[in-house]
Amino acid sequence: MDLSELNDVQAESGVIATLVYHPEFILHTDYLKPGYFYATDNGCIYWAISELYKAGVENIDALNISNMLNSNKAVKQTIQNYNLPSLQEYIDLCAETARGTLEEYKLLAQRVVTLSYKRDLIRNMSALEKLCFDKEMSLGELTKHRNDIIAKLDEKYVVSEEIKMMGDEVDDLWGEICSRRTPDGIYGIPSMFPVLNEWFTYEPTELILIQASYKQGKSVILMLEALHKITNGIPTLYIDREMSDRLFYERVLAALTGIEVKRIKNGRYNEEEARRIADANEWMKKQPFVHMYRPDITEEELYAICKILKYKMGLQFVIYDYIKSNESDSSVNYNVLGRITDFLKNKIGGELNMAVLSAAQLNRDGKIGDSIKINRYLSVGIKWFLKTPDQIMKDGPECGNAGMKIYINRLGAQMPEDDEEEYLDFVFDGDRMMISEAKQHTKTNEFD
Repeated sequence: MDLSELNDVQAESGVIATLVYHPEFILHTDYLKPGYFYATDNGCIYWAISELYKAGVENIDALNISNMLNSNKAVKQTIQNYNLPSLQEYIDLCAETARGTLEEYKLLAQRVVTLSYKRDLIRNMSALEKLCFDKEMSLGELTKHRNDIIAKLDEKYVVSEEIKMMGDEVDDLWGEICSRRTPDGIYGIPSMFPVLNEWFTYEPTELILIQASYKQGKSVILMLEALHKITNGIPTLYIDREMSDRLFYERVLAALTGIEVKRIKNGRYNEEEARRIADANEWMKKQPFVHMYRPDITEEELYAICKILKYKMGLQFVIYDYIKSNESDSSVNYNVLGRITDFLKNKIGGELNMAVLSAAQLNRDGKIGDSIKINRYLSVGIKWFLKTPDQIMKDGPECGNAGMKIYINRLGAQMPEDDEEEYLDFVFDGDRMMISEAKQHTKTNEFD
């Protein structure tokens, strides 16, 4: 295809002509760059008008434009065939093609930008086509090249909207705020644990992170939240870097039926329990749920999967189990953990408008690698722990055997991290993959 077909001489000339008479209009189209013009001379003149207006010159005539063009050696060489007499003639013709309103001018500017984008897209797709003929290139590498191309184009062609006063947006903003809440006062996607809804909910663009030590049940929390969401009709994706579909589903059946995982695996259950399992199987077939076992999933792959499922099934809730790195170098490992957290919060949550839940593993000191970077990006940070015998005795057995401390909360109140008695109480049943709220303990009063 001849790229010259993607050229609108009238639109480009109209932009220049309008700016000659209304140079102030250029403030409303800062997204239009000189390089977007198909005709090089138009791009150079646009640059000159922009520089003149920045310098406070509002008299846009042939002499001022010519002086500005000659002030830049590179521009002067580019437009060396465009002399002053022809420039004067061009300016004289502007009166016939200039637009009188900002709205008309913006339409012309958007036309120039759109055609430039199309030309750039075709050039880049031609380069991508050549990569497709590289038989040694993997699908992952090709996907990355494609995503990089699109990302760079998106960055280049960021069309800025006109800056609005907050007052002009109040009605729309208030309507959005009201639409996000339910009649009973819940906003966002509620947790399966009512006590957590008093502290936060799963809102689009936000990242909730569960932190726990090795083999203490953090994945059970994620699984139960997934089941709770699909029970309420919320399309959910579960990216699992630890368990295969079969291992995960054994746990799901335990949670749905109340039958221990061990007995589900060995088949030692009675007829009534078999019916419960059959009912759970039928129920799962109808749910808007995707579980993917992907130990080495890349950020590009995750983004593509979420984007596809957003359109395919209306994806709203993403669970990533869990944030980890396979790097042996500790400094590299820490940077990877921070990068993944940033990606989940800003790319999956922010760009795709998803509510995101993830987990991270605490080390022996009760911390996670690169915790400063991780904590910088998350919306809510929760530490999950199994109580010690002393804690169970102190709180009382009715207060359960596990706890949650909300130590970071950018969506509401948070608990003092240095107060060891400030946490929420839960009962954790690892055999049946179940967690439930317990009676909340009473903090010790040191003055009693």
